[in-house]
Parts: sequence; C-alpha cells; structure tokens
Amino acid sequence: MNRFRKQPNQKGFTMVELMVVVVIVGVLSAVAVPMYSKYIKNARVSEATGKIGEVVTAAKSWAIENPNTVGNPIWPSGAGGIVDLTQSDLFTYAITAGGGGNANTSALTIQATGRGGRKMRGVTVTITVPNINRNGNPPVVAGL
Repeated sequence: MNRFRKQPNQKGFTMVELMVVVVIVGVLSAVAVPMYSKYIKNARVSEATGKIGEVVTAAKSWAIENPNTVGNPIWPSGAGGIVDLTQSDLFTYAITAGGGGNANTSALTIQATGRGGRKMRGVTVTITVPNINRNGNPPVVAGL
C-alpha cells in the first residue's frame, strides 16, 4: 500500500493549485507595492504644503507690518525670524523675495526640497505668490 496515494475520503489541495495561488499573490503584490509607495510620497508632500502655507501667511503679515519708506509693504528678504524654516525629517525650506522692494508688485517664492538620503530625495514643492493681494499659485510638485 502506497502511503502517499490519496484516499477517497481525504481532502486537500494539489501542488498545481497551490502554485497558482502563489503566482496570483505575487502578481498582486508586484502591482500594489509601487502604488503604495507613490501614495506614501504624496501623503508626505502634505507636510511641505502645510509648512509653505504657514510661511506665506507669516510673510504677508510681516510685509504689511513693515512697509518701506514710501509706505508700500515689502516682502521679507529671507526667513529673518518671521517663521521657523528649520529642516524637518523630510524637507528643507527656503524663502526668496522678488526684486522691486514692493510686495504689491513683486513675487515671493517658497520652496521645500526633499532631503538627500531620505525617502523624499529629488522631490521639490514650490509655491509662488505673485503679490501681497494674491494667495499664490497652486504648489508645483516635482520629482514624484
């Protein structure tokens, strides 16, 4: 009597059925993992857009409270203590004011750059506020 022979009352899966299931799980995971990684990166970009929003609000307040000699509001020339631009685990932040010395006519650019060696390397989030009367263009995200 062969002890490996299937008896009529035994139930189970054949090797072919198990291999089909393994292949299906492999294909599903090959599709899901890259999609999940992109989803995580997009979620991490929200940190940068939130911080950029804080910087825009602080820069507008500073510009209104600190007019130039003619009385026109001016953008801050850098962070200058108006807002905390310390780097986070994922991004570094920079603020650049356009020329002209007048926030009503010059642009303000804030950029978040993904830190090298981190999961967001190569990703930048940039927003440009054309003048003090505008809220800014939608953020431009590159490197995703």
